[in-house]
Amino acid sequence: MRHPSPSSHVFQIVKELALPELESTLVEIIHEPTGARIIHIGNNDPENLFCLSLQTLPSSSNGVAHILEHTVLCGSDKFPIKDPFFSMTRRSLNTYMNALTGQDFTCYPASSQIEKDFYNLLEVYLDAVFHPELKKLSFLQEGHRLEFLEPQNPKTPLQFQGVVYNEMKGALSSPESRLWKALFEVLMPDLPYAVNSGGEPKEIPNLTYQELKNFHETFYHPSRCLFFFYGNIPLSKHLDFLSKHAFEGVKKMAPLPPIPLQKRFSHPQSCVAYYPAEETESLEKKTWVVFSWLTVPLIHQEEVLALSLLDSLLLDTDASPLKLAFLKSALCTSVDSSFDMEMSEIPFSIICKGSEKENLKPLKTLLFDTLRSAKFTKEQIEASLHQLEFDRTEIGAEGMPFGLSLFFRAGLLKQHGSEPENGLLIHSLFRNLRRALQDPEFLPSLIRKYLLDNPHFVDLTFCPDPKMSAQEREEENARLQVLRKTVVDHALVEQSKALAEYQEAIEAQTLDCLPKLTLRDIPKEGRDFPLEKLHDGPLHVFHHACFTNHILYADLVYDLPHMPAQDLPLVSLYGRFMTELGCGGRTYAQNLDYQQAYTGGVNAALALHISQQNPDHSRPAFSLRGKALSRYSEKLLSLFADTMQGVACEDSARVQELLFQHATELQNRLVKSAIGYAIQMALRGFSVASFVYDQWNGFSYYQSVLKWVQEPQKLGSELSRIQKAILAKGTPNLVLSSDPQEFETLKKNHFFGLAQKLPHNPPTCWKDKYPLPEPQSSVHFITSPVAFTARGMRTVAYQDPRAPFLLLATELLDNCYLHQAIREKGGAYGSGASYAPHTGNFHLYAFRDPNLAKTLEEFQTALEKIGSGKFTKQELEEAKFGIIQSIDAPIPPGNRAMTAYAWERTGRTAQDRQAFREALLGATKQQIAEAVQELLIPNVSVVVSFLGENLFAKEEPKLTVSLNNPILK
Repeated sequence: MRHPSPSSHVFQIVKELALPELESTLVEIIHEPTGARIIHIGNNDPENLFCLSLQTLPSSSNGVAHILEHTVLCGSDKFPIKDPFFSMTRRSLNTYMNALTGQDFTCYPASSQIEKDFYNLLEVYLDAVFHPELKKLSFLQEGHRLEFLEPQNPKTPLQFQGVVYNEMKGALSSPESRLWKALFEVLMPDLPYAVNSGGEPKEIPNLTYQELKNFHETFYHPSRCLFFFYGNIPLSKHLDFLSKHAFEGVKKMAPLPPIPLQKRFSHPQSCVAYYPAEETESLEKKTWVVFSWLTVPLIHQEEVLALSLLDSLLLDTDASPLKLAFLKSALCTSVDSSFDMEMSEIPFSIICKGSEKENLKPLKTLLFDTLRSAKFTKEQIEASLHQLEFDRTEIGAEGMPFGLSLFFRAGLLKQHGSEPENGLLIHSLFRNLRRALQDPEFLPSLIRKYLLDNPHFVDLTFCPDPKMSAQEREEENARLQVLRKTVVDHALVEQSKALAEYQEAIEAQTLDCLPKLTLRDIPKEGRDFPLEKLHDGPLHVFHHACFTNHILYADLVYDLPHMPAQDLPLVSLYGRFMTELGCGGRTYAQNLDYQQAYTGGVNAALALHISQQNPDHSRPAFSLRGKALSRYSEKLLSLFADTMQGVACEDSARVQELLFQHATELQNRLVKSAIGYAIQMALRGFSVASFVYDQWNGFSYYQSVLKWVQEPQKLGSELSRIQKAILAKGTPNLVLSSDPQEFETLKKNHFFGLAQKLPHNPPTCWKDKYPLPEPQSSVHFITSPVAFTARGMRTVAYQDPRAPFLLLATELLDNCYLHQAIREKGGAYGSGASYAPHTGNFHLYAFRDPNLAKTLEEFQTALEKIGSGKFTKQELEEAKFGIIQSIDAPIPPGNRAMTAYAWERTGRTAQDRQAFREALLGATKQQIAEAVQELLIPNVSVVVSFLGENLFAKEEPKLTVSLNNPILK
């Protein structure tokens, strides 16, 4: 451990602790002149991360914390340009950059594997957070504003606009988003969690510019910030950097008082809330019944761990006793739980979906009867302890840098007044818990204290309301009509003009004040993950050696035979249900218990593995993916063999139960999935691969699942037929990521006889031939006031020398035009362009967008701008950084072997990847412009949009393209 340098004598080390389970060291430091707190987790990981975290405690749902998070990133004292955040994403090789608004905190994390880049990012973030410009026009752009539908025409209707305003309109189209606000308003009425920190659309227009500035002054100060660091850069360098860029001349501010404890109820509460539903859809089984307790303060970590265990025991799988009781009652179709450990006090909630209003009472009776009678075997307790251990052992499983996952485990604990190591160490807390579990009354007493006898309890009936969307539109229109009487037309026109001029002026700003890397800083060689290959009988083994923290990651891969088109959704459905059914002589409940006891999760996966040489040729695979602690490797491989010998599709009751759960989930996530559905639907008519993807995951799959809900009794036999057709075809390939010692053990044991246990049958060769639907533009109505739109086309693929130029064009389209036109000016939450070299698919997209016609025009304008070469040398260099970021993004240890295997299966050699990289880095402005002119502008394209019917009615007269066949969904 290298201690702070002598020049940093103002820093006091208050804790230094080895974390052997993470091969790391934890150091806590106080900067005495300001009182700022610093946490450093040092180790050998080259992906260094920082996170600036501030407690932000809103008192209303006007979105002040969320809007401030956006606005501080619109220019600062040292970097007075329009958008340092998005500009830095294009001037660095960051592996992660973000800004996140939580319910009681706002954090600004970024990571990089290059030290110079790391400090460039940190300098920009520090100035943005502590010295933002907070311009009024930035507030109007990012937060909310009034303007006319045609900003310079007072005769057109008045409307609310703003990036956050439209983002939250889109977010609140999802039932989940509305649920938590409604629940916490009752459960924790005196705490910040009772309001929506992201903002409610009806409340956001109440926020004033002065309130935004006051909020920043209160909460954004170095004294009140937690500076979190992770990785292999020495701590002394961080402290010296903070001394220069964050603490110089800063006066100490008193710490914020801790969030008070919620006054406990004297008796349980009951309430009803609503979410918007389509007027034409059936409301049957669309009600959610929710039960929630407020349990224990976050700082009481031993009790938090015990309650986490209880949550796992009761509800982790469909075989867990409480979840099983709910599902078998037929009073609901699916059950989820939430144990939220990001709050000062922990709510424990159970959400029963697919129910009816009248089911509240019997569900509540069933809940408490099951809790009173709950008993757990030693095996069940060990299985749940195993799951908690696995979750804390795994590296980088959440799709974020490992350092950021540790911030959420430890940094938030520190902000709430607890010891950060309690979220990092496994064995010490677990030893205490195991000791407590020796008392047979420990778990029953826990249930009594926090569930059965806890009066701080809420039951919420959450109902669909088909009139809610119209009512909210009417309320907004009535509000706008009142405002229309007081608005001074020329003042509003001048405001819109000033914002437009500001947005135009900042487009021409130089970015020279920002630090950056140069192309010379980009690694010349791409990454590779070498595979050791061997045979064990008919089993082909591929192994990548890396540090996995004592976890084995395994994929058992078989060729997928050719399937009729009508069976493709069933193949996907079978894959989703496969590991939820019984096998190996175990019932589904016993199989889920087995997985809980010995694995970190097992699931099936489908992949096309499109050929490097020909995008119309694939080598599809059906595989099992699993992970387990090394001591349970034999159990994992045994489960693979049992599963590949066939699962119990004939268990009709279980298959129907899974179907109803899955359909409920798909329907509840329709709005969240809308942009993905739009993209896949826009592409599905261009190639076999696009068609298959849509059948496996897209809106066609969604429609297929809902059709099966109408005749569920037939599904079991159909899945049995699919199982016989696809299971265990061709030569089995076992793909492993593990440390070398674990692999040696596996080899010595001949992979625990897996080859002898596996069936293998000759496959029916995949034919790459399906009748494709005619490419057709369309709109689809969903319960949303904003649009999710894609414009798709097919162009050349990886082997074409112009492919790197199209990939660079996606960055240029976004950076040079789409972001400004669609997000900043148009008010959408997001937009961009994407190109998949392996398929040749290219698409433009916009989501949570209040426009349709204008967005489609901007798509075309963007293509014409880049096609005519209207971008600078600097912008081209930034585009190269953006693409290299994605190509070189760190891959978690568990995915490295499968990544290398996929390269090999598709024929994408290291030489191919290196040639592509060199062509990309050497690309010229002329090459990119010509590629866009030749391959994109004249190309046949399809537009698909999912949006609200009301928005489409407003946009349809302005459309210059034909969107055929509007479909109500």
